[in-house]
Amino acid sequence: MSDLMKRLSAADPARRADLDSVDGAAFAALREEITMTSTRGATAPALPADGDPVRRRRRLGRRGSVAIGLAAVLTGGGVAYAAIQMFQGSSGEGVTCVHAWNEDTAEGLDIDATGSWITGDPYADCATLLADEGLPPIEDPVAFAWDGQTIVAPADQVPEGVQRLEGPQAVESGVVELQRSVIDPVDGGWSECRSVAEGAAWAQGEIDRLGLQDWTVIPQEAGGTSPSCSTVEINVGERTVTVSPSDDPYQALSTPEADAMIDALRDQVVDGCLFLDAAGAVVDEAVAPFDVEVPTTDMADESAECARVDVFLGGTVKVTVYGPSAAD
Repeated sequence: MSDLMKRLSAADPARRADLDSVDGAAFAALREEITMTSTRGATAPALPADGDPVRRRRRLGRRGSVAIGLAAVLTGGGVAYAAIQMFQGSSGEGVTCVHAWNEDTAEGLDIDATGSWITGDPYADCATLLADEGLPPIEDPVAFAWDGQTIVAPADQVPEGVQRLEGPQAVESGVVELQRSVIDPVDGGWSECRSVAEGAAWAQGEIDRLGLQDWTVIPQEAGGTSPSCSTVEINVGERTVTVSPSDDPYQALSTPEADAMIDALRDQVVDGCLFLDAAGAVVDEAVAPFDVEVPTTDMADESAECARVDVFLGGTVKVTVYGPSAAD
């Protein structure tokens, strides 16, 4: 059991029904750890990169990163935006990938791969998640909504009557970045202790920066002896961002290794204005002290002047870097 899971267990033992004492930041980290957990056991070694729909490379012996151009997945307006909004699976926090759809997989059992969104494209994300499990891609895949979630399965096994995804994008890429940013301890939602009012202003700034439409920030002020910091939670289906009183969301996850990594990323990436490859090299060095595999994702954003980085800390460590390619 990870340190985070131990903290959650101590905060709310099974014999108690009251969850109010558990900080929102802990719940966010628990949610991410759950969505990154496969229902299968050990898997075969990872497949080679040949044939993957995304460029992958090894980083310091860890899981390969993904490089995807944001221009290929930006769908912020027009028909594509409307299609995403109508897709019932867009409210889910990730994608589930199965080579066989049956009664067990319909109940969430014997899943081949599942995880939080990488790009919002269920086909590319499933190919990546399956490769990480040492499994081949799904042949003739179709994405569909099931109980509010996005499932990818072979076309000939899709159940009748479900809503199929029209187009390649289930979730806007800006929403995927917002999900990462609100729990990022480098320069995101967990990077400092903000009051509810300050947190609401920060969240609105992120929504504006990402060009998201029809999102609402909901500050939840609490009187009395409520904590002085805040935490930010997203409801994709309702397109809301709720900012609530909280203890400092990062402190529960702070370790010497994490603190050193965050300091390095702030000093060299956030303040350094680097190209994507250079920022990736900084990430390689910063995550080296961790004794676990660190999934890293590179997102090419040619509209950006400098690289930016989001970090997830919880039962695992994940790093996403966005930025422009190096000049020719």
